[in-house]
Amino acid sequence: MASILVVEDSLFQAKHLEGILLGAGHKVELAGNGVAGLAAVRRALPDLVLTDMNMPEMNGLSLVHALRSEFPALPVLLTTDSGSEELAVSALRAGAASYLPKRNLARDVAELVDEILSVSASQRKQSLFLDRMTSVEYLFALENDTDLIPYAVGHTEALMRQMNLFDPSVHMRVGIAVHEAVVNAIVHGNLEIGSDLKEGNWQAYHDLVAARARQLPYSRRRVHIAIRATRSTVLEIRVRDEGPGFDPKKLPDPTASANLDKASGRGLLLIRTFFDTIEHSATGNEITMIKRTA
Repeated sequence: MASILVVEDSLFQAKHLEGILLGAGHKVELAGNGVAGLAAVRRALPDLVLTDMNMPEMNGLSLVHALRSEFPALPVLLTTDSGSEELAVSALRAGAASYLPKRNLARDVAELVDEILSVSASQRKQSLFLDRMTSVEYLFALENDTDLIPYAVGHTEALMRQMNLFDPSVHMRVGIAVHEAVVNAIVHGNLEIGSDLKEGNWQAYHDLVAARARQLPYSRRRVHIAIRATRSTVLEIRVRDEGPGFDPKKLPDPTASANLDKASGRGLLLIRTFFDTIEHSATGNEITMIKRTA
């Protein structure tokens, strides 16, 4: 059971979220605006903050700035209305872990909260490597098993801490981006499942992922992850699938207003926001993500 602070000025919306999260087994506290939310965090640190973007006194963007300053490792999830897309992007750049359009709350919030909590927990629990390590590269080949993703995330976050790369809020955001990149490699790359199904029928999407992971030729394919770190300098992560690939030039712009509201575009937006440099291979089945300390 995790403790979640919901910061929402609409009592109806707050109670709706409270009901969903309580039903998922979490402990929930409510705050009516950003000022009250910040005070609540200072009284008792929750495991996650779920905040509205548009509120009186202190909006979601200002709350993200304040929380990152005082509690850099605390994950913040934003809920967004149509028309607040630019503020959502600003909040992601300021330190928020992810965002969720309000029209998808009932369907997605419990799963997204669990995903962020899993990443946050793995960050806290992973063991550190040797302090005298100056540079390192790890190579992995993963089956199409999404249960392996938190271990890849945890390993990446532990490596960043060990190599003195970035602050805790950056560790969590890099972890979220790695999670999204590996999911894309498994689902869209190796299993060849398009994004449209995810938008239309969530259960059918999950059922197809599970089915194809057991079917040939998909089950023979692997996701290859290369993680290279140089102490206090740079992190480079390459994720490659064995699927047919695609034309990277045809990728939609994830920052466009029409795409910000889509679950299928959120992963690429998070990756582009949380890393300094993103490169796709010509065949589209490998992504290279680079983040530097300066």
